[in-house]
Amino acid sequence: MLIKHFCTCFHNVPKLHKREMRYCISAMQKGLPQGGPFCVSKAGNRDSITAQAVIVHFGNDNRRLSVPARVREEKGVITVATGTYVPFEYRDDDNIVGFDIDLAQYIADKLGVDMEVTDMEFQSIVPSIQNGEYDFSIAAMYKTDERCEVVDMSKSYCDSGMILAVKEDSKYADTIKSLADCDGLKVAVKEGATSYNVAQSFLDENPDVSYEIVQYKDTVGCVSDLLAGRVDVVVNDLLNQKILSKEYDGTKIVCDPFTHAENAIAVQKGKDDLLAFINQCIDEYYEDGTYDALWKKWIDASGEGEEAAAEEDTAAEDAKAAE
Repeated sequence: MLIKHFCTCFHNVPKLHKREMRYCISAMQKGLPQGGPFCVSKAGNRDSITAQAVIVHFGNDNRRLSVPARVREEKGVITVATGTYVPFEYRDDDNIVGFDIDLAQYIADKLGVDMEVTDMEFQSIVPSIQNGEYDFSIAAMYKTDERCEVVDMSKSYCDSGMILAVKEDSKYADTIKSLADCDGLKVAVKEGATSYNVAQSFLDENPDVSYEIVQYKDTVGCVSDLLAGRVDVVVNDLLNQKILSKEYDGTKIVCDPFTHAENAIAVQKGKDDLLAFINQCIDEYYEDGTYDALWKKWIDASGEGEEAAAEEDTAAEDAKAAE
């Protein structure tokens, strides 16, 4: 009966997928191979054929391509929301570059589409994904329970944590080791980010400690005002602060990370197929050396990242030419 149903609506299937349909019908007649790329499953009273990232649903004459397939075949482009957070995403002249942008391009390349990136204020990113304005966001965003309530988030593509930074010649350089030591001081955080949540939560849980939280649109503003003496301490992500400490002389990280966080990619809730595709890309980026290459290029403290990345690009081109 299932085969008859598929054959009846075969003429309505997009040409691109008729080959997959023929395979599935033949496979059902012969008995589906275990562990093969195609499977037939039941979803309520709807029958579905799944072929890796391409999913065509049948039942009551309803047909729907999965998000990755729709992006590839109809849009030809994947849209990405991001923020400003060196070295993950920032503007170099008119170009948006960084660790996250390279990873987003890696995902777009795997999907076989172009990529359009839009940068915005950090607190606008999650709402833009909730509303479906972009296919996914990547913005050095920590995976938290609160965010997972409103968007779906991928597995971690980079781990980090919160630290404290002060002016190198500050009288607090040798005395501040935790937020408990910031009593009576001005503490800079990024607006709407984990640094604000961490600083505020500590005050809520420790009424005997009192400090003023000063919010900034980006962490560059936090560090600039720290060096100008307008704030005393910055709460920031370790990786971001390591880069800023190289670019802005005179800052000092005064403690090890006191939180653990996973940077993750956000998609609109319900886009399970897109999320699964992104997670698969993240697995591959760890396995094929892409993570190591991006770390050397954007984060490595030796400062030799760009040269190392260029050498890897040349080696990859030579290998491709030799194929």
